[in-house]
Amino acid sequence: MNPIDILIVSLIAFIVFYYAYLRYKEEKYKEEKMLIPTLESYKNKFLEEKQQFLKKSEDLKQKLLQLKEELENLKKNFNSYPWTQSQIDYLKSMKGSELEYFFTQSFEMLGFTLIDPPIYKDHHIDTIIKYEDEKKVEYFAVDFVDFTEIKKIDDNYIKELLKGKDKYGCQKVLIITNGYFSENQKERFIKSDINFFELEQIVKFFPSLNFFYRYDELKSKYYACEILHKETFDEVIRRDHWLEEVEEKLLQAMERQKN
Repeated sequence: MNPIDILIVSLIAFIVFYYAYLRYKEEKYKEEKMLIPTLESYKNKFLEEKQQFLKKSEDLKQKLLQLKEELENLKKNFNSYPWTQSQIDYLKSMKGSELEYFFTQSFEMLGFTLIDPPIYKDHHIDTIIKYEDEKKVEYFAVDFVDFTEIKKIDDNYIKELLKGKDKYGCQKVLIITNGYFSENQKERFIKSDINFFELEQIVKFFPSLNFFYRYDELKSKYYACEILHKETFDEVIRRDHWLEEVEEKLLQAMERQKN
């Protein structure tokens, strides 16, 4: 390639790159010129969204207070939900995890604190109940036994329960069944200072299934609303963070414009 060709190619390359540079400068100028209006637009958008989420958060907070009040009122009207024969028949048919869920939730409804052992069914213990009043605090090691499992309770079974009681520092052992213990089993319980509930005591002292289902429904709504309230308020915090970033960039853009 001769010098003339090299000069022509270099000139064309220079023109192309210079044009590209001018276009880049022009775009940067437009971008800088539009930066403040764009940032202002984002600021207004985030402010509007923040207000929307704040309102939603406040509405959810009021809903939480309403659900909490409904739960408290429901507890006060415990006796308005008596056991029916059909509910008792269904209770008698419960097995395993269904029975355990009913009792654990029922204890919570009655105001007890439940503590799960670190090992599932350790020494036959399903849960530990904390009872507290002005005078004392007591812990009960609790075993839920459905009507099909009653026959497995013998001396060795009771010894395991007592080991569990000592292991977890409980004052009492409580066995609950939706059936009936034999007289021989009851004698062993009394001899070992073990408390027990049979079907008749459950119906007398525990909430009915209708109460249980209503309470469980309200509690589920409360937890769902609580999660939604947290997520909504997180959006408010997120908008605050975005607004701080936009306002900082606005200040920087205004400073550059002055200069």
